[in-house]
Amino acid sequence: MDKKDILEMIQELNEKQTETICIEAKTANQGKPEKYYDTVSSFANTMGGVILFGVEEKKIKNKTTFIPTGVYDANELQKHITNLCSTEFVPIIRPEISVVDIDNKKIVAVRIDVLAQRNKPCYYKPKGLHNGSYIRVGDRDDNMSEYEIYKCISYRDNVRDDLKPVLKASIKDFDEKLLNKFIANAKADKPKFAEFSDEEILLQYGALTEVEDKIFPTVAGIMVFGIYPQKFFPQWFVAAIVIPGFEIADLGDEGQRFDDNKRIEGNISEMYEETIAFLNRNMKVKVIISDKTGLRTDITQYPLDALREAISNMIIHRDYSQFKTGAYSIVTVYKDRIEFRNVGNLYGSNTIELLETRKAMEVRNETIVKLLETLGGIIENRHTGIFTMQKKMKEANLPEPIFTNEREDFVVTFYNGEYPELYPEELMKNKNAQVNAQVKDKNAQVNTQDNQKVVIKVSEKAIMDFCIEPKSLKEIIEYFGYKNARGFREKYINPLLKENKISQTIPDKPKSKNQKYITTK
Repeated sequence: MDKKDILEMIQELNEKQTETICIEAKTANQGKPEKYYDTVSSFANTMGGVILFGVEEKKIKNKTTFIPTGVYDANELQKHITNLCSTEFVPIIRPEISVVDIDNKKIVAVRIDVLAQRNKPCYYKPKGLHNGSYIRVGDRDDNMSEYEIYKCISYRDNVRDDLKPVLKASIKDFDEKLLNKFIANAKADKPKFAEFSDEEILLQYGALTEVEDKIFPTVAGIMVFGIYPQKFFPQWFVAAIVIPGFEIADLGDEGQRFDDNKRIEGNISEMYEETIAFLNRNMKVKVIISDKTGLRTDITQYPLDALREAISNMIIHRDYSQFKTGAYSIVTVYKDRIEFRNVGNLYGSNTIELLETRKAMEVRNETIVKLLETLGGIIENRHTGIFTMQKKMKEANLPEPIFTNEREDFVVTFYNGEYPELYPEELMKNKNAQVNAQVKDKNAQVNTQDNQKVVIKVSEKAIMDFCIEPKSLKEIIEYFGYKNARGFREKYINPLLKENKISQTIPDKPKSKNQKYITTK
């Protein structure tokens, strides 16, 4: 890192008026900072980043400003950082340290690279694994949850949660018809298995396991062959709901919260088929009669092949670990979209960027996948799911799906193309969406003055400046040229409320139609 790089980072902090997920500022002009180990850990566990020592954060007329103030002793600070990273962390951290002179002040920049997935979590030894592991969330260093730590360790140690025994179950809890089909397919696929008993075949495939000379079904066996898996795992179901509006809290014309609502249970194949049926009956269908042949063609609001892939991924690749026994999958149908909420975010070293390629992804539940491949049906097109979703949505002249890797969940969103003015920012960048040009025009965020376009950039400062006098959400989004009220509120308004930078004029009725927002003095 040279002086130009560091100046650009300071400029970015000042433009955003906040530290970022990858840049942290630390004042060190009176001595070494008392605490920065949490940032070292969080950068190593998240996506890497740079700590700028000798840069002070100040509030000047309600504006956050980052000013180079220099460090007390650059050489001593470097030694302290190097020693801390090499002796106080597991695993050892090897930082890249640069010292530059800005306005006759020494700035020490420390780059922490993200660790390979199998080396996580990085934790501060004096506080221990569970208190000294951090993750970067926005501009904060948060303690990793027990679940996040478990995910790292189980991936590193190759823990197979779908192979764990279900000690309250027996082979009698398996569906006999599914078993017979599976055994026949297994013997046809592997002729040597013809000499094995059914129990031996199921042990070989991981549907059964042995514990202290007793045979028990595995999690994979129960979820694939179980007559009623929810007998053992009540929360492993699919909650399917239809919202009468565009947000979860919207009510219908008759005051109803849901237009349809179903708890979908059973084994993986049954939940898959029932979820498809639920979406089928809650989708618009366009009927086309051919002028030439007179034949009828039904075109669903969303392509069925894309929905099938999203559903199978949600059920097959969810997290079946002990930390998620109380979590269920959710399919939510809104007027403009369908959201599939998967239990557990992307597994291992998988990333959103990798989803965009045809490369094989790492699989969380290898045994479930293997059993379903042999059983046939639901998983016949392995390794093509993401590609199929994108391809089928494009063929239907709909925006490609949006994939969101949240802290503990993974969300897939399909938009139906009927409300392009509500599209979020991700779809604004989608070159393959047929309506992309119109959307960009609608969300250009411009005001016209003297026949010229003046871009009003959305930022915390701009919103706070505009809300010096109380403004409604409609006034705010119109000022910035937005049409997507839901997206604007979630992305900008809610964070400002949480940080107490703006407040509601009717705090006891947050959904009031007369609600306005005002900058907090």
